[in-house]
Amino acid sequence: NDTYGHSRGDECLRKVAQQIQSSLHRPGDFCARYGGEEFIVILPNTFLDGAMYVAERIRSSVEQMGISHDSSLPTKVVTLSLGVATLEKDSLLSHEELIRHADTALFKGKEQGKNQVRSFSEDA
Repeated sequence: NDTYGHSRGDECLRKVAQQIQSSLHRPGDFCARYGGEEFIVILPNTFLDGAMYVAERIRSSVEQMGISHDSSLPTKVVTLSLGVATLEKDSLLSHEELIRHADTALFKGKEQGKNQVRSFSEDA
């Protein structure tokens, strides 16, 4: 939005959302916009290794779309950083805490160069 304006920014977000959705293959998997430029993906009954695999598939597929973004260094295309957190079946962790864990991992990935997938367990 800052570089190309709201109309083109919204168009880009729609394309990214479609790409994320196309990376989800199971009926229960879910994606939604979560804030301005963030998305949330829910992968029920998925362990950390499976969630990391899906997150990397999403990251790679969005980068391969080649959406031009001149101020995105070093690639000059739209890329994603993804934070992954999991919730065990019997966990007492609230949904809000789970989202905070994913945010912690996301921001660690952004701090370390962007365009990557990080899990909360890697950062704890």
